[in-house]
Amino acid sequence: MKKGNKVYLSEYRSVRDGKKVRSEFVRYLGVESDQEKVPLPKKTVMAWKPPDRSVRAGDVTVLWSIASQMHMVETIDRICGLKGRRKANSPGKLLTLWAINRVLDPESASQLEDWIDGTSLPELSKLSPKGVDRDAFFAALDCICCEDPASGRIVDNTKAIDESLYAIWRNQNPLPKDESEFLAYDMTSMITYGNTCPIAEKGHNAENWRQQQFNLSLLVSKYDKQPLAHMIHPGNHTSMTTMQHVIPRLSDFSIQNGTIIWDRGNSSNKTVNALENMGWKIICGVPKISNEAKKIIMSTEIPENPDFMVPCKNTGELYAGKIQAELYGQMREAVVYRNVTKATKSLIRRNKAIYVISQELSQLKSDLRFNSQQNLKLAVKTILNGWKRFFIIEYPEDEKIVDFSWSINEKMVDEAKSMDGKFLLYSSDCSYSAQEVVKMYLEKDFIEKAFRTIKTEEDLKPIRHRLESRVRAIIFVCTLAYRLVSALRWMINSSESKDVTLSESAFLRKLARVEKLEVDLGKESEIFYVNVTTDLKKQVVALGMTDLFAGRRISVG
Repeated sequence: MKKGNKVYLSEYRSVRDGKKVRSEFVRYLGVESDQEKVPLPKKTVMAWKPPDRSVRAGDVTVLWSIASQMHMVETIDRICGLKGRRKANSPGKLLTLWAINRVLDPESASQLEDWIDGTSLPELSKLSPKGVDRDAFFAALDCICCEDPASGRIVDNTKAIDESLYAIWRNQNPLPKDESEFLAYDMTSMITYGNTCPIAEKGHNAENWRQQQFNLSLLVSKYDKQPLAHMIHPGNHTSMTTMQHVIPRLSDFSIQNGTIIWDRGNSSNKTVNALENMGWKIICGVPKISNEAKKIIMSTEIPENPDFMVPCKNTGELYAGKIQAELYGQMREAVVYRNVTKATKSLIRRNKAIYVISQELSQLKSDLRFNSQQNLKLAVKTILNGWKRFFIIEYPEDEKIVDFSWSINEKMVDEAKSMDGKFLLYSSDCSYSAQEVVKMYLEKDFIEKAFRTIKTEEDLKPIRHRLESRVRAIIFVCTLAYRLVSALRWMINSSESKDVTLSESAFLRKLARVEKLEVDLGKESEIFYVNVTTDLKKQVVALGMTDLFAGRRISVG
């Protein structure tokens, strides 16, 4: 009890009375701080100080651990060299930290050094605090890719780094016995705001036809979704053109009896023959634009019965069959598959368009109010609007006569019907069934997910760098980040432990809440981690990262 400036103490004890607990008076002790009756508690020998701050530790620690297992820092430093640079802040160390930032918080790239300082990465990487600024990170970019001042040529170390990182990964995670590497190749465009870079060109993209852009292509393993290599192309290069860069690039990897799969937009006679001569097996789509492909598709009917059905999810009803036909200059075995769902939609869309246009042309003919044949042609062109090949339009030879006649081009309509929902594939391995070829071709969407991760989740799009060397280097950092993500995904998916219950995205989200605290205890300091839930700790241990968040005491001085 407090009375005036003094506190009077009494001793009580807890007594259980049935299911309840009540307090019972024992004795009066006296005034607080009275050394005879109520002595003060003994002081601790350690002077405890509250921690100054906590730092982000969960997700960055796991990703740094993965990067260390993959020898990222050592590989980059070995290829780029450390001569004349501070080893504490090597390019490998700085770029690996930048890649981790791209995975977790790419929006903070403009304050990269502040973000890193708010995590446990400086301690994990033994990062020297001197010279960790914007210029240091840009200097690290220049170590892996720069312009030679003497020759003006780009010195690009990223190719050698890609090869070494893949070799290390495949050595640590070998393919199953009797299996060979199965690769997917594709290309995507990335817009840029600058026009001073020599490889920034106007090209086709899904967002803006007239926007300056670069093209990024990837080679990714189907087995574990780990990238082998990335390539940068000028923005006006087509997919078919970039395949000519892939052929010599594949020679840099020691891959025996490999299989490569790509989309129909990349296929050409030259590419197919070159890869087959190199010993590669091929699965690719064949574009419908060639007369050769059109002839095969139009003349092939696929029975819609269970023997020809392809069991696939979210792609519609598919049926496939094999045929022998002349393709790419010789007789080959090809696969034609038909998507019944797409075929039905195409038929309905075309019939509706022909019906509406026919009505509009009839109305136009019955109500001719044009002062010249030229104006009439413009009106007809507007009505046709992309459906011109399905109509036959005739005008009088005398241009002074403002009139026209029209009819439906039945030949083109029948040709379109015979091609509705049909696609042509080529597989050089005849041991695969038609259904297997179609499934493997459709399952190559994992490379699209890699592009989505790099461009969107890692915030690469749009590219704001202006120098070609910087463009190539920053894209390399983003592919480095994707290596970390795919490695974590592979560790989770390949684990057989029942304690691994979280996907890589959920795992990283929960890890983001884990913080590290360091408490000063005088002669010692204690480090411990907060917000480490039971399921999180079990999964970390199950993935082989034992004692990653174990508390410890450190002697000071």
